[in-house]
Parts: sequence; C-alpha cells; structure tokens
Amino acid sequence: MRLALPVIAFAFVSLLYWLAGNDASEAMQTLPPAMRDYAAMVSGIAFWLCAAWLASALLTTAILGRVRRQGPQNKLPKLLIDVVAIVVYAVAGVVILSRVLHFPLGGVLATSGVLAAVIGLAVQKTISDIMAGIALNFEQGFKLGDWIEIGSGTVGEVSEITWRSTRLITIDGRMIVVPNSMLVGNQFSNLNAPHRSFRIRKTIRLDHGVPTERAMAILQTAMSAAEGVLTAPSPVVLIEELDDSGVLYGLHFWVSDYPASFAIATEVMAKALKFLDLAGIAPVNDKLEIALRKAGERRIERGVDIAVLMRRTPVFAAFGEESLALLAKSAELRELSPDVVVVHEGDAGESLFIVVAGLLRVSKRFDGMEDRAVGQLAPGDVFGEMSLLTGTARSTTVTTTTPAMLLEISKEHLEPILTNHPSVIAELSQLQADRMATNESILALWPDERQDIVRMGMAAFLRRKIARFFGRAEG
Repeated sequence: MRLALPVIAFAFVSLLYWLAGNDASEAMQTLPPAMRDYAAMVSGIAFWLCAAWLASALLTTAILGRVRRQGPQNKLPKLLIDVVAIVVYAVAGVVILSRVLHFPLGGVLATSGVLAAVIGLAVQKTISDIMAGIALNFEQGFKLGDWIEIGSGTVGEVSEITWRSTRLITIDGRMIVVPNSMLVGNQFSNLNAPHRSFRIRKTIRLDHGVPTERAMAILQTAMSAAEGVLTAPSPVVLIEELDDSGVLYGLHFWVSDYPASFAIATEVMAKALKFLDLAGIAPVNDKLEIALRKAGERRIERGVDIAVLMRRTPVFAAFGEESLALLAKSAELRELSPDVVVVHEGDAGESLFIVVAGLLRVSKRFDGMEDRAVGQLAPGDVFGEMSLLTGTARSTTVTTTTPAMLLEISKEHLEPILTNHPSVIAELSQLQADRMATNESILALWPDERQDIVRMGMAAFLRRKIARFFGRAEG
C-alpha cells in the first residue's frame, strides 16, 4: 500500500507528460496554442514531483525493511526517512528549475549558495544540531529504545531523535532533551550495545580474617540464588582491593536490561548480607588500626563457628547454650563438589544438614517419572530434619549445584542431649508441627498415623514419634 499510490500517480502523470511533450498528438492539437506551453510546464512539474514521491517511497521501504531485519525491537528511524525525502525532493526541485522552467542551473546554484551562507550564519547552532542528528542516524551509535549514559552521568532511554535534539526518558520517568551536537561532540556510553544484557558491579568489604575462598563462595552463591541474574555470562566474584580496612570483594553479574538492574542488584546484596550473617560474618567499615604495643600474630581463621550456625537455625531454637556447645563438638562439616547427591529420595536417614555455603537442588519423583526440580536450598536452609527426629525415609533428593559446605548432625550426636534434657523433645515437636502445619506429605505416613494426627494433633504425634525413635518413654 505504501508504494501503490506513488506508482499509480507516476504512471498517470508520465502519460500526461508524454502527451504534453508530443505536439503532434490529438490531445495537444485540441488545445489553443497559448495553452500548450502551459500544459507542458504543468505536466513536467507534476512528472518530476511524482518521480520524487515514488523514489522517496522506494527508499523508505528499503530503510524500513532493513530495520525489520535487524530485529523487532528496533523502532522507526523517522529522522533518517525525513532526510532521505528532503534530499530526493531537493534534487527534483533543481531538475524542475533547470529542465522545466529553463532557469540557468549555474545561476540557481549560485543564488542558492549565497542564500544558504546567509541563513547558515544566522542559524549556525541549529544547523550544527541538524547535521549531528543526521550523523547519529547514519552511524547508528544508538537506536530508539537503547539506554545511554551521557557525559554528565545521566542515564536515559532514547525515545525520539528529532532534527535538533535527542530525547531521553530517565528511569524515574523524566524527559531530558539533549542537543544532537552535544552527543556528537562528547563521549556517551550505550548500555545496550553490543548486547542488550547489562553488567552490574557491587562491592562489599570483609575483614582480613575471613578465608578468601569461603567469602568468595558465599558471595558467588548470593548472585546465583538471586532471581534475574543471567547465567551467561556467568556471575563472578573478584578481589578488587586490599587495604587497612579489609578485603574489598566485587560482585559482577549480568541482567537482561538496564531497568531490571535496580531490583535485581538489591536482591543480590540482600542475599549476600543474609548468607554472610548466617555464616557469622559481618561487613566491615573503613578503619585504621594503630598498635601502641607489639601486635599479636594475625592469621586467617579457617574454622567455622558451628555453635553460631546452629543457634541461628530454627530447628535448634529449643536447645540451651550448653546443649548447643555439646552438639557443636560432634557435628561434622562436609565440603562437596558440584553434582554430588547428598540424600536420595526413599533412602533411610538419621541425620539433618545445615547449608553453610553453596546452592543445592531439591528434586522429587512423581508417578514413576524422572526426578523433577521442586526447590532450591541456600545458606541457612535446613533439610533432613524429619529423618533425624523420627527416622522417616528421605522425601526428596538433594544434589549440589555449586561447591557446597554442609553441617551434618546425626542421631548419635543428638541422642545424649535428649537423654539429659527430655523436655527438649516437646519443644522440638511443637516447632516442627508449626513448620509442617500445611505439609504433612513430608512424612511417610500410614493411614492409621494420619488418623492419629487428626485425633491428637501434629505436635503430640511428633512428640510420640520422636520419643519412640530415640527410645524414650512417652510422656
């Protein structure tokens, strides 16, 4: 449809132009002699204007076809189309003046040159902006929809490129109008080129005493656990600075586009702080240590404060400090590589695990089909507690997806504490009942056991089951 009207108009006017140029034709013979020259002039002007219309339509179609081939996200380059139309019609105007109206071409060009010089001096800045806009369109340094950062530090989405300026919409919805000559004359950064994905860098400073490999594993886990962080390119943790205050770690990760970066970066840093806190590590502020006496030996503490980890785990909220300290001595730390199956669905189990570092995949088999992912475990999460407390079979399969550190506590570690502190059983059963109020399926229950839950309640049922498993009398 874009080309239909110009083609029809050009064909019709071409016929009139041919008839007007043929003095021997019957149509020209019917006109008075005074009208023949006028008809030839009008048909000539119409012919060249329709030719310019058709040429402009063809070039516009070619430009739009190229834009569509580059991708559906590219928008109409209006300024480039306007420039093409002006050039085509300017050429048509010169041809009309020289060939139809018979003005001397040299005189026309000389007159237009003088006029252009006068106008150029008067509107030099405007012309500079216009030429810069044309250059921006041809160079394709950015396109509509790209997010760019200009020299002043302002970041905005390119919403329109006009003859004189480029309009940006900032992340908070404000419009900024930037003269095109300023963009061409100064450096700007295209945040969406050569790829749409956008890299974010966040930093966090930790004490020298935190083991480097442990800190990097925790921060790597925080990025991998945050929703919206791209897996390709992979997020990476770098040590960026060492000074008196501590070690500055840089978290580098990619998101799909600039507008998404704020929420995703917030989630990454929130998870980083959470995972560090669960590991008993806190960020440090800028500081300067001045020793007025001989400083003691400084070394990296590679141990993990197991008591702190357990104290922050809800399963052990019922334990006193003495019980926690006793349990911490017998608990076992396990460091695992990726793709290691920690527990397998259906296997017997008598231990629980606390995730110290890393990510783990939780999967379950449904109706004889292959395992299907049903969740993810991150630092601070606990799994296997029902197997520890009641001896039930594992309800899911848990596999490491990254290098991981787990704290394992087994029945033989917990049994002496429950023997000396039988009241803990009641507190543990109530705590687990609250956590499982809407998820009884985690237990391998027989029909009569489900009836017992209905009759006596989840807490009492668990208390009896835990007591039996640890060989304690019910009470």
